[in-house]
Amino acid sequence: GPEENLPTLIAQKDHLNVLRYVRAHQLREPNLVVTHGKILIESKSLGDAERLASLEQICIAACDIGDLDLAESCLDTIVNPSSNNKSSLVVTKESSRYRKLLALCLEAAGNYESAGAVYDILLQDNPSNAYAAKRKYCILAAQRGKEGDAMKALDEYLSKHPGDLAAWNEMAEACLSVSDFKGAAYCYEELVLGCPLDSNIHTKLGEAYCTAGGVENAKLARKHLAQAVQLDPNNLRAWYGLVAAAEGYLEEIEKMSKNKREAEDQGMEVAKELIKFGGEKLVGIYKGTKMARVVNAVLKESSETL
Repeated sequence: GPEENLPTLIAQKDHLNVLRYVRAHQLREPNLVVTHGKILIESKSLGDAERLASLEQICIAACDIGDLDLAESCLDTIVNPSSNNKSSLVVTKESSRYRKLLALCLEAAGNYESAGAVYDILLQDNPSNAYAAKRKYCILAAQRGKEGDAMKALDEYLSKHPGDLAAWNEMAEACLSVSDFKGAAYCYEELVLGCPLDSNIHTKLGEAYCTAGGVENAKLARKHLAQAVQLDPNNLRAWYGLVAAAEGYLEEIEKMSKNKREAEDQGMEVAKELIKFGGEKLVGIYKGTKMARVVNAVLKESSETL
């Protein structure tokens, strides 16, 4: 992409490089793209490839801000260039390049059924088309009452593209929204495989296990939350989670028979020490702040139950 920074390019009114910069850095700046793009496409000095790339970019940005007239104008220009701007790069209405833009315009207009039909055509032409499969999920997720269908579509996508970490995170959020904590934990486990050093993912995984309940899940929650604070000692959410997971483990043990409880003696001692250790860390972090008194009161209740 351009070597200059974006503010400099904007100040210089370098419309072409503003669009190039946004593309190269994958920025979501639809208003900026539309403002500079509308001026740029009037230029007769643009090459065929650059003009086509700019029109596509402006079309997508126009959909993003709800300017459907501009989006449709760009789409029409792509397949029907004016006599003054005849392009050697021919884009037909049967091409996947055109159909992707058409489907986005239909989505922006709220015509989800027609947009889905276009994505179905793209998937018929190429069953491994990840873009079309993801957009089908987005269409379903955008419609109230179709959460179940959206999850099925995402599950089908993940079965064919198991390496898409963003999709696993989306599925985890979807599982949490319907209180499927075991399903969410499974998704976060997949994320941990891809990002083993991400403290936040270990935190979310620990929370999912903790909320799912049960002795074994409490142990797994404790393990991942401990990993989270080891990776990032300043992760307050993980410290709180670690204390809560240890407390949850002790509550689960109380429900067990005496014989089974005796088998967990070592685990109980570990949980108690974690509550004390986590509490001390949190007290130290909040020392001297306005929240110190509240944190001390909450943690005091936890320690009194030991």
